Amino acid sequence: MHIPPRDVKLEDCDFYHSFTLGGRDVIGHWDLRDNWEPYLGHVNFSGRSVLEIGPASGFLSFCMESAGAQVTALEPPMSHLWDVVPSQGIDLVAWRNGFSRQIERVRNSFWYAHAELKSSVRMIEVDPYQMTDTIGNFDIGLLAAVLLHCRRPFDLLESVAARTRKTIIVTEVYNASLGEQAACAFLPHRGVDQVDTWWHFTPQFFVSALGLLGFTEARVIFHTQRQPSVEGRIVELFTVVCEKPGNT
Repeated sequence: MHIPPRDVKLEDCDFYHSFTLGGRDVIGHWDLRDNWEPYLGHVNFSGRSVLEIGPASGFLSFCMESAGAQVTALEPPMSHLWDVVPSQGIDLVAWRNGFSRQIERVRNSFWYAHAELKSSVRMIEVDPYQMTDTIGNFDIGLLAAVLLHCRRPFDLLESVAARTRKTIIVTEVYNASLGEQAACAFLPHRGVDQVDTWWHFTPQFFVSALGLLGFTEARVIFHTQRQPSVEGRIVELFTVVCEKPGNT
């Protein structure tokens, strides 16, 4: 379902991404402004259509648009949100209510930046696990720091792959302790009060998984990004770019 733009004020927003808007810095949880090209795998976006899953404040959406892409950003319905770890001892109803309010403010930040930048990025609200032909097909699919929050990461990869003609980009936090195999680590455990993060992955996990889905030409880029929300922490990430061979 197409979502029309919201008319929001700055005080209605929480920013996941940092921006420079109207000559003023707006600081979010992540600041990708100086290093977004490796985050997106140094892909050429000119003249290409993109399906981005979970844009948050939309910084990457607007970067791709400025690089010549026609971008469709997908958010799940608020009734679904993202997958929650069923952790015993945590009031999941209260957590979900608070998280819903937070997500609404992040979505407001997307529309605030959208208006400030005079963007044409399109937003749709669809269950990303159950995308149908009605949303169309795209040259590029982007999953940027999304799959760590998903109960069924391979299912979501498969869903995006079904709508993508040529290139899939996946960016996640790099955990060197996992080694070089196609592996993922299950993060939730008793005694930790967090219910929104499921996994860490190796780059080879996505090279192997997307290879099964026909995206067999792969490259991996390692990069660091700033996280102002945690005392300016520098975080190491990886981006996997997998493409179908030939001129598909």
